[in-house]
Amino acid sequence: MSKGKREMKESSGGGFLSVLLVLALIGGGLYAAWRFLVQEPAKAVSAMGGEGAPTAEDEAPTGYARKKHCWTFLLVGTDKSGANTDSLILVRYDADEQTVNMASIPRDTRVDVQRKLKKINAAYANGGMGQLKEEVSRTFGIPIDFYAKVNVKGFAALVDELGGVDFDVPCNMNYDDPAQDLSIHYQKGMQHLSGQQALEVCRFRHNNDLSGYTDTGRMETQRAMLATIAKKLLSWKNLTKLNNYFAIVNEHTDTDLSLSDMAWFAEKALSFDIEREGSFNAMMMPAAWRNPYMYLDPDATLEMVNTYLNPYTKDLTADMLDIIP
Repeated sequence: MSKGKREMKESSGGGFLSVLLVLALIGGGLYAAWRFLVQEPAKAVSAMGGEGAPTAEDEAPTGYARKKHCWTFLLVGTDKSGANTDSLILVRYDADEQTVNMASIPRDTRVDVQRKLKKINAAYANGGMGQLKEEVSRTFGIPIDFYAKVNVKGFAALVDELGGVDFDVPCNMNYDDPAQDLSIHYQKGMQHLSGQQALEVCRFRHNNDLSGYTDTGRMETQRAMLATIAKKLLSWKNLTKLNNYFAIVNEHTDTDLSLSDMAWFAEKALSFDIEREGSFNAMMMPAAWRNPYMYLDPDATLEMVNTYLNPYTKDLTADMLDIIP
C-alpha cells in the first residue's frame, strides 16, 4: 500500500525537533477524521522491511505474529544543516491497550555498518529515510511502520498553540553563540516557557564556561520536555483547536502517514487517557559513551524493547537485535 506523503519545509534550526510528531502520531489527523474514510493502517513486513517495502504480515520473523492494533513509528529531527538526524525516537502505539511508549536513541549510537562513520545519525545523510529506517529496524529488531520528520518552527508553533508549557529547567543556562543566533539564559527551576523558549532549553548543551551537561544530559532534558508537551497535548480535547493543530502538522511535517492513516489513529486517540497510570512512557535507550561512539547495553536494550517497543505477540531474543556491545 502506498502512503500519501507531504513535503516538509526545511528549517535552518537544529536540536530538538521531534515533539511535534506526537501530534502526527495520535492527534494530527483529528481535523481530517470526519472527511476521510477511516481505514486501519497497514504494517511493515519485518525488521528488515525498509522504506517502500510491501506490507505483508506473513513476512514477519518465523513464528512471530504482530499484535492486532499495535504500530511502531520513527520520529526524526534533523540538525541545523538538515544533513544528519539530531533527534531519533522510537514509538509504539497500542490502540487496544491505549498506551504510547517512546524511547530516545542517542545520535552517536554505534551501529553495525560498513561505512566509515558508524553513528546511527549518519544513516540519513548516507541513504535518506529508507536507510535510516533500515538501520534502526535492524538494530532494535522491530519493524518501522511509519516515520515522521519535523522542523523547529513546527515545534515552537505547537508549543505556542498549547499556550506554552510549565517545565522544570534542570540547571542554570547561560550560553551565547552569535554564529548560530543562540542566546540561552534561564534559571534552574520551574518556569512557564513559550515555544521559542522551550526550543532554546532543548538545544542547550553547556554554558559558555563549559559547565552544564553533555549530550546525554541534553537528551534527558529533551525527553522530559517531550513528555511534558505530549501530556498537555493529549489532555486537551478542545475541538476548536483542531484546525490549528492540523495546519501545523501539515506545514512542518514530512511523513508517510496518509490522511486516512491519521484519521484512524485520531479516532482511537479520542479515548486516550494520559492521566491513566502507564498509558504514556518516555525513556532513553540504555547506552554508555566510549569515544567516539555511544554503545548500547545489549541486555538492557533487549529488555526495554520487549517491555515497551516490541509489536509482536511474543518476546524477541538477543540474536534478533543487531547491537555492537
